[in-house]
Amino acid sequence: MSLSKTFIVITNQPLTKHNFIRLGVGSTYKDWKIKYWSILPIINKKIYQDYTKEGSRYLKNKDFKEILSYSHLVNEIKKLPNNFFYSNSAGNNFLAIFIDRTFFFLGGKKISFDYGSEIDINFYTLENIKNYFQKYNLLRSIIKVNFMIIDKIVKFFLLKLVSTPIFLRLVFNNNMYQKIKKKIKKDSIIKVDSPELELFLKTKKRKKKSINNILFIDDVVEGSFDYKLGHTQAKDMKSSEYWGPTKDFLDHVKSHLPKNKILIAAHHRRNKKDIPITGFKFFFDKTSELIQNSRIVLCHNSLACQIAVLFKKPIIFVTSYYYQKNHYNSHKLTIELSKALGSDLIYIGKNFKKTPSIIKKIKTAKVNVAKYEEYRKRYIQFNDLKIHGRWQNILRNLDNRSFNF
Repeated sequence: MSLSKTFIVITNQPLTKHNFIRLGVGSTYKDWKIKYWSILPIINKKIYQDYTKEGSRYLKNKDFKEILSYSHLVNEIKKLPNNFFYSNSAGNNFLAIFIDRTFFFLGGKKISFDYGSEIDINFYTLENIKNYFQKYNLLRSIIKVNFMIIDKIVKFFLLKLVSTPIFLRLVFNNNMYQKIKKKIKKDSIIKVDSPELELFLKTKKRKKKSINNILFIDDVVEGSFDYKLGHTQAKDMKSSEYWGPTKDFLDHVKSHLPKNKILIAAHHRRNKKDIPITGFKFFFDKTSELIQNSRIVLCHNSLACQIAVLFKKPIIFVTSYYYQKNHYNSHKLTIELSKALGSDLIYIGKNFKKTPSIIKKIKTAKVNVAKYEEYRKRYIQFNDLKIHGRWQNILRNLDNRSFNF
């Protein structure tokens, strides 16, 4: 059977400018067709509508199709060629699993995108259980812990039961490669550039401007996208709980370092009309350039921190009382990243307290060259990858392989 050069990516993301770049929308290679199906409108209509409001920086593209209803989904499935490639990047929700299995039964070959995480960390520990008991009363804590254990067991067996065969695995860093090559043959693995590396390589070609800025990376933790979709057990956080102490912290830095501009790189999902604090300018869709032109980067655990590592910028990780209380896993991840990179950590209490040590940390922030390099090699970039360009590398590899449909 002849090969249909069609690759479909199932996603649960809205098409923002950030996702346009991260997903590689608009990429071309020879006669291949790369299509994206967003099932967000069916998974959660309200969230989808929020991202189409004025100020959301919502984009449209002919290759990015929003699946608006189940009937729309069925009609699109009917149009599929006899054979094609696909990837499920929409999580383990019922709809994504249903589409995954449908694609498989229709002759699709599944390609897995194995991004890995910012750092290896085990969230299912006694420490996490202890955190539940500190956060809730005894009965609620016992219920939460049992739910966490049962949820993990059910998901494990359910995914084993409904999972479809993976024909190729795309790995984006050496850490994932070392794990996966122990389980499958090396010729079933393709090494590719991470989206963060691609963005760095593109940005570094541009001329540098000011390097006297201090950049704070916004994670839009209030009204978290993952929380709304039910992908995390974190609690929703009130804007005042997070931004109140955070603004006090930024004001403190601003008053003691007047020669440095404090800039905020707005998260790609933040609406332009949703500016939570005054006195600081939020910049939209410019995170990579802002990192390049900054002296120091302040962040929690955003993937943008990897761009700061590639630009060899000093990073100071920031966490807080409310971040720890409501987003404990993210709080823990922030701490582990600071250890891995040899970077300082600033903890903002329930009520921010001005201390000389905070200013000292920012003034003396340096790059731990050895740890940055170790992290780069393990979590960001393959040293032996000679051909750059994620989709070009993926599709070139598929062109050179024989598949029996």
